[in-house]
Amino acid sequence: MKIYITILVIFLIQLSAFANISEYIESYTKYFDNESYKSFTKVVKGQASISDIEKQQILDSEISQELKTDFIYTDLYECIKSVITNNYEIKISDAMQLEDYWINKNAQVKILPDLFYNYYIANLSGNYLVGGIVSDSAHEVPMQSIFGMEWSTYNQGKYFFNIKETKHLYKSSVNNLEYTKEEAILNTVLTYYDLLGSKRDIEVQKINLYDRVEQLKYTEARFQAGIGTLYDVKRAQAEVAKAQQQYTEALYALRLLQAKLANIIGTDILDALYPYEIIIDSRTLINPDIEISDLYEIALNNREDIKAKEHEISALRIHRNANYTDILPAISVSYQSGYVGTKRLGLASNSSITLNVHYQFGNNIFAGTVTQFKADTALLKQKELELTNLKRQIKEDILNSYYDSINYLKKIEASKVEVEAANTSLDLSISNMKNGEATFIDVIASQNLKVQANLNLIKNMIEYNKSQTKLLFDIGIISPKSVLKDYKKRFY
Repeated sequence: MKIYITILVIFLIQLSAFANISEYIESYTKYFDNESYKSFTKVVKGQASISDIEKQQILDSEISQELKTDFIYTDLYECIKSVITNNYEIKISDAMQLEDYWINKNAQVKILPDLFYNYYIANLSGNYLVGGIVSDSAHEVPMQSIFGMEWSTYNQGKYFFNIKETKHLYKSSVNNLEYTKEEAILNTVLTYYDLLGSKRDIEVQKINLYDRVEQLKYTEARFQAGIGTLYDVKRAQAEVAKAQQQYTEALYALRLLQAKLANIIGTDILDALYPYEIIIDSRTLINPDIEISDLYEIALNNREDIKAKEHEISALRIHRNANYTDILPAISVSYQSGYVGTKRLGLASNSSITLNVHYQFGNNIFAGTVTQFKADTALLKQKELELTNLKRQIKEDILNSYYDSINYLKKIEASKVEVEAANTSLDLSISNMKNGEATFIDVIASQNLKVQANLNLIKNMIEYNKSQTKLLFDIGIISPKSVLKDYKKRFY
């Protein structure tokens, strides 16, 4: 009989404790506005009969309000579309390509002669020495009207070298433009996935904060009922404060990523871009059976930065070899035809054609030519070493991205097991609490394990997708089509 009386007393105390919970709600819901707290409570507790999409809309709405900004919903497709047309690095690279294009065209037209017209008139009056001896008084108005042409032929042969050199520089800028586009696409995808992960992190931190507030209310109620300790209350208060800090940090991390993504894709920096996705799928973009050596060969044939560097080296080689032209003669032809005379005597026509051949033994008695050739050779060697180093770095990047992909793919499988185990653990803790074999705190701990397990799964999926995208970039085949392979647009 005493046992039953004891159980009855404990049961009544528990009822009293739960009855006192309402007295402490107002103090600890300061982290949410009233309407937000009510709607979010229903979502978290599962009391609202709404779909996952509607739950997500409630969460997004509250996050938007707390950041005091209106979200601009987007997806990976729209971001890729925007970066190609609006990214400023691409615009700058495009302008540089256009400059090199016209520099090459300018080199080509150098073979054309220079045409000129010259008109001269003067008023001569006074005494002049004739032959430096006889003084003669005169008043004449000499005039001259000349049309002419100057042609420096092939500029000692440098004309042909300049055309080839500027052509390679233009091709290098074309490759640099394509590489800039690839970098912009890569940065867009990586930042978009970071933003998506940050969005999900906020959701986890918001649920965690709610759980901590609930835990604090429960420990306060137990303390007021005389079955809890002040230590538990203070510990719960510290957990709430810690959860609030983590939630606030997650909020502003999201806002900074929004600005970063907006800057990359060329929209207003203040645009609060926000992913549509509520589900993150792992997306395999590279056949996992391809060997690293094969991936490296693909990179050598496709990397735009390698092609740009190769054209730069070809241009430098041509520039160096142009020094040989210093030993060639400079040939120029000029032709003039016009009228010359005075106002008093009238004008008479005349014309002349001149061939000028100038030969010098290189620059500075050929020493200038030799030293310049050696300097250009040293610069050429430097660029060749830079190309070798670039290829080595690319091979390392491929290795890192390749094994990152394998690593995160295995983590995804492990995370799925973790999620399933955490879900079972939560179910068991709830069942044990009902049977008196566990406490409410055990349930909250199990809920945290479940949330953390889901967060790990999401993180591993995001990192896997990022490593796959990075691998596309590393082997030089990243493009809007390749990064959007099997991508499914999702809308609320």
